Amino acid sequence: MLCSDFKEFRTQLQQSAGTRRVVAIIDRKVEELYGNIFPFEKIGVVADERYKTMQTVEEVIQRLLTLHADRDVLLLGVGGGITTDICGFVASIYKRGVACGLVPTTLLGMVDAAIGGKNGVNMLGYKNMLGTIRQPEFVVSTIDFLSTLEAVEVRQGLAEMLKAFLISGKHFEECGAFFADHGVGEMLEDVAKRSQLQAFIQSAVAVKEGLVREDERDNGVRQLLNLGHTFGHALERCTGMAHGDAVAIGMVCAAKCVNSADTPLITNVLQSCGLPVEIPAGVSREAMLEAMMQDKKRADGRCRVVVLERVGRVAVREMDLSE
Repeated sequence: MLCSDFKEFRTQLQQSAGTRRVVAIIDRKVEELYGNIFPFEKIGVVADERYKTMQTVEEVIQRLLTLHADRDVLLLGVGGGITTDICGFVASIYKRGVACGLVPTTLLGMVDAAIGGKNGVNMLGYKNMLGTIRQPEFVVSTIDFLSTLEAVEVRQGLAEMLKAFLISGKHFEECGAFFADHGVGEMLEDVAKRSQLQAFIQSAVAVKEGLVREDERDNGVRQLLNLGHTFGHALERCTGMAHGDAVAIGMVCAAKCVNSADTPLITNVLQSCGLPVEIPAGVSREAMLEAMMQDKKRADGRCRVVVLERVGRVAVREMDLSE
């Protein structure tokens, strides 16, 4: 549930948590800004891909044991996608599984990372190589959290929003124009713009929820959500690029793979929002291919690549790395 303000958020969170013991696994930066909103025991984590590892998972579990957290505990993940992923993963394995709720505080978390039940950590630099699929009991947030995000952080979430609209064929150009013309601060200060922002976020979430509902285990249509990610994850490993920026480039690559007539439109919308659209000069082709070889979507020696035939029409293609 996406609440319109902090007052509604507090009420909804209290109702969702109920009377259970809650331990919040919280991004330390978020704790500094909003810690008073969460009157629970807290375990702070560093929201950085370098720390999204089994070592961090073990450290969180050690803290839970120190706190004598039993199987009736509710773990509450508060932060961006890194934090909610760690929380979901810990909840799925701690004492063979405990309850979990998520509070995404970034745009990327609200529209993508906290939705769908995928939880995981990185290994040897490869994204989410270890993980589970297990749905949280609830996801609740508010657009007011976006007021303290830097523009670069907003951009990462916008890439995933636009991905959802490329898949659905709805709102792509409209959403791109809205973000190109307005900063988040302006959106939140104006009643009409707040309403439009919330509507775009809810529409993007609905796209993902619909595909997850149809294919929770990621064996069919849910794979369409990987649009831009085969190239994107490889770019993240090879360059350290932020996730949304890498996915934006990956979506353009997904269109170029099939010579889509919509490639110029897609490129222009992404660029207007400040997103990159080209693989940076100097990135090694061999390093990219090596990263793709370790992609979770690879099977039988071939990569399952989501190609972008046109806005609203995406498909999964099995391709050799040479292709």
